[in-house]
Amino acid sequence: MMSSENELEGLREQIADTTREIIDLVAARNALAKKVGELKMKGSIPLEDAKVEDSLVRLVLGECETKGLDGQTGLKILSTLLAEGKRVQGFPAKQQLITPMMMSAKAQQIEATGKKLLRLDVGEPDFHPPKAVLDATSEALYAYRTRYAPTRGIPELVTAVRQYIDRRHHFPVKDSEVIVNPGGRFGVYMALMSSVREGESAIVIEPNWPAYKEGLQYIGARAISVHTTLEEGWLPSVDAVQDAIRPNTRAIVLSYPANPTGAILAPEKFRGIVEVADEHGLTVISDEIYTDYSYAPTPSILETPAKKFILTASFSKTWAMTGFRVGYTVSSEENISKMMKIQSLIVTCVPEFIQRGAIKALGSDPEVASNAAAMRERIDLASRELDAIPALQYAKPDGAMYIFPQARNADFDSVAFTMKLLEEKGVTISPGTGFGDYPRAFRVSLGGSKETIVEGIRKIGELLA
Repeated sequence: MMSSENELEGLREQIADTTREIIDLVAARNALAKKVGELKMKGSIPLEDAKVEDSLVRLVLGECETKGLDGQTGLKILSTLLAEGKRVQGFPAKQQLITPMMMSAKAQQIEATGKKLLRLDVGEPDFHPPKAVLDATSEALYAYRTRYAPTRGIPELVTAVRQYIDRRHHFPVKDSEVIVNPGGRFGVYMALMSSVREGESAIVIEPNWPAYKEGLQYIGARAISVHTTLEEGWLPSVDAVQDAIRPNTRAIVLSYPANPTGAILAPEKFRGIVEVADEHGLTVISDEIYTDYSYAPTPSILETPAKKFILTASFSKTWAMTGFRVGYTVSSEENISKMMKIQSLIVTCVPEFIQRGAIKALGSDPEVASNAAAMRERIDLASRELDAIPALQYAKPDGAMYIFPQARNADFDSVAFTMKLLEEKGVTISPGTGFGDYPRAFRVSLGGSKETIVEGIRKIGELLA
């Protein structure tokens, strides 16, 4: 008995010694990284080098395979080491981005003081939910449908989602491949969590909704940005996506019609990107929240299915149910099982009375058509107003509910302009830097009335004149 205890104690001492050695090696690595940083500063060499990081990823994965270690463990360790290296190299703190959510919060604070603003910042249509939705939600409340619901969603809504998908995309879905979640944002976060892990990476096409990169950051994963330009119609090439894939890339996020540009990827290019994803074993996360606000052929991952995919959708835009916080996700049974664990842990379920309303939304086709037609009118109207501002250029959106103008002036600062527009004209927009590296651009939301859109864009023109 004593010999076993002595052996155990000896092993514990060896573990402690090995841990000290690891700490010593990390300190030595940091010292080397600091010297590298000093040399970079002297030579005006960029601090980040993707090729160097990629070679380290390959090195770590190769060593893990040789030593019989889990590659994911190696990537986690490397992620920590890279972060430490950047810290000691004196990487400048990232500038605080002004996201659409931040602009909305700032505008609400100002409005609370009684000041009237022309809101061109918020991604929320001013339409009302269908009456059938309100009636069903109210009836469910008065029927005391207020207890915990199944994490997946009530069977009636899961069935309604399956039937809706079959009717719209002719794609058969099982109950086990669907989950009802509290809004599109949470659906996207669960999609990222179930497909990308700490130390790994995912591709994001920019400009794009900042929540994708933010979600990856919280997971401890890296967002690989594919930068697009106005001249390209804000659309990536298949080759650009191919070139962005890293040794630790696990997913690619597609979202068309896009926020903030309203661009739509042509079906053949969509297929090309899906084929690249399949070749590299990537999960395609397709955020299709704006599908009903489409005025050009719009591909769906259900019509061009990848080998591994996650579709996220929401009731917020199409049916003007932003405050209801309800959406759904479609994926493999394995992925949905992961998401159910996440959702059960964090929010338990979507309230049943909200789900009862969502069932009625899926049958409210006339309201959807009306909302889509109204949004197209707003895009046309905003485009005519922007045509009258020589200082700006833009690509007319094919969908969604935004326009992303870009200043012709190469020195334009969209953050400074956004603040000046708010202070001097009482108009709110979202600066382009919130959607990627776009300091000359800004997002105009078309969620408000025609009068608000016209007056707001004309005041933009006045400030630029």
